[in-house]
Amino acid sequence: MAKIKEIFSLVKGTLQSSKCTQGDYNFITASKDWKTHNEFSNDHEALIFAAAASGSLGRTHYVNGKFITSDLCFIITPKDNNKFPIDLKFYHIIFQTLKDDIVKNTKAGTSKEAIGLKSLGEYDIPYISIEKQREISAKFLSLTDISENFTDESKNQLSLISQLRQAFLKEAMQGKLVSNETSDGKTGAQLLAEIRTEKGKLIQEKKIKKGKPLPLISEEEIPFEIPENWAWCRLGNVIKSMTNGIYKEEKFYDEKGIGCFRMYNINNGKINFIKLKKMILTEEEYERYFLSKNDLLLNRVNSIELLGKCAIVPDLSEKFVFESKNIRTICFRKDFVAPFINYLFLTPIVKEQILKSFKKVTGQASISQEKLNPLIIPLPPIEIQNRIVSKLEELMNYCDDLETAVKESQNYNEQLLQQVLREALEVKKVEKQEVLGMVAEEKAVYSISKKVLKNYDIGDLAILAGYIISKLSTQNSKDFGRVKLQKMLHLAEYHCQLSTNLQYQKKVAGPYTSELEYAIEPKLKSFRFFDIKKEKFSASSKVTYTPLSASAEIPSLFEREFKNDVEKINQLLEKFRNKNWEFCEMISTMYAVWNNRLIKKEVFSDDILKQDFLQWDTGKIRFIDQLNYAIDWIRKEKIEPTGFGRYIDKE
Repeated sequence: MAKIKEIFSLVKGTLQSSKCTQGDYNFITASKDWKTHNEFSNDHEALIFAAAASGSLGRTHYVNGKFITSDLCFIITPKDNNKFPIDLKFYHIIFQTLKDDIVKNTKAGTSKEAIGLKSLGEYDIPYISIEKQREISAKFLSLTDISENFTDESKNQLSLISQLRQAFLKEAMQGKLVSNETSDGKTGAQLLAEIRTEKGKLIQEKKIKKGKPLPLISEEEIPFEIPENWAWCRLGNVIKSMTNGIYKEEKFYDEKGIGCFRMYNINNGKINFIKLKKMILTEEEYERYFLSKNDLLLNRVNSIELLGKCAIVPDLSEKFVFESKNIRTICFRKDFVAPFINYLFLTPIVKEQILKSFKKVTGQASISQEKLNPLIIPLPPIEIQNRIVSKLEELMNYCDDLETAVKESQNYNEQLLQQVLREALEVKKVEKQEVLGMVAEEKAVYSISKKVLKNYDIGDLAILAGYIISKLSTQNSKDFGRVKLQKMLHLAEYHCQLSTNLQYQKKVAGPYTSELEYAIEPKLKSFRFFDIKKEKFSASSKVTYTPLSASAEIPSLFEREFKNDVEKINQLLEKFRNKNWEFCEMISTMYAVWNNRLIKKEVFSDDILKQDFLQWDTGKIRFIDQLNYAIDWIRKEKIEPTGFGRYIDKE
């Protein structure tokens, strides 16, 4: 390894990005796309590093010829070709590969992050012989040509899947997807009349205000034909209430609080639980802002193009609220199928009306109830709404499966490319160990996996979680809870090298992913594998898992879905069969700090690992007398980490 300043010269660019005069020369900024300029300041080969543009921080361009560069970028050129011969195409690959780590370790600032010349110069980067650089660069660029063709085809396939989704949604909202016959003969017009009657009664009882009447729908406003037993209505006709969320200062966000959904948690009509925040609330605040099943969360403040993002609140076992900054919730009238409206918001039928209502607005916009009420929507009878929702769920799941298959192929393609770089870094690791061998107490041994991975989705992980529960909770059911399950999922993924989309973070009890609680556990219930309850034990509480009717199917499902990983997972679980949750926490945390060191390609000793463990969280001090045993146990049981997976850090 060598510091960047030792092998490269770093010079700041000269031209403001806004001062772009069209011309014949490349004007390279932090942006992915280049501009042009009528003058040039440099005529040579170089790397251009984005150092002060938040969205593009760390992006690196390769250029060879006449160019001028933004003052938000650094120009990187070889410093001494006699001492450190450089192939810049190879180092373009290296800078792009290490981008996230470079940014993480060199950036400064909060609201406006930037990287200084000095801090970038201090970053350690691999250096290998010029012959090896050229060999790897040529091989990588050759593979890149093939990979780009594959990527283009993958993008085309994903685009076709997106079009397929829209085709299904369009047919559904035009009454062409399912049968429009009903068992009771009811029509959309009758449903609308019932809603009006109910609303009139509530007004009469002074439970709600009368409100401003909505205009009748003209023939010119109707965008397409619908079945005879459907009706057109205004969205305001079926809305019961709309509520803005709660706002609290950052000091009220705490892990012991109630889950609070933000705009980040709304995606493609669904709620995700990634980076979920928790908020401390009073009982009164919770009663006012709590979410119920089938409430519609709506993105109310954003750029015009993103307005109207929404998601239906599923059946949740925990309490949740939502924040006020970007979200409001919509409750619908009795017997109205809210998921139908959720799907409707994913179509151009609503989106185009929202855009039209904001045609004179630029930048940020806010969508109020007054904006939503006049929107025109098709209204089928309740029975048909249910039928449409059921069919769309089936078809959307089909599209999800197609999308997953394409992304798995992309993942495989990327792994092949990255293997070339691993070879270069592996050479350097060996060299580094030889240099330090005289002074280091211990040497880190690196192992690079060449395994092609299946990407396991939430459904697969629910099967794995169910299998772990069924294998380990039988020994001591009172000891087995969410903490132990979290740690075993972490170890199974990282040690058995399972490809998932779980995002682990540093938490008090070790590696933690919120998706266990908010995505995997709901699947355990919906699959009828386990009932999940939080029970009190002395002064603390613990989650318990009680088998349900389908739990007997878990072993066969596990064998089928994890057929290539069954043996290794079973070997891992067997090592923890008689271990308590605190032991699992200790080993999982030690594994994580060890693996983090490997991911960052750092040489370490046992003392460094113990130091990293204690710095994970102040609560880890209780394990201080057991850390040597933890390291020895990991080695004895042959479960040393290999640098697989994502770096685990604080949120």
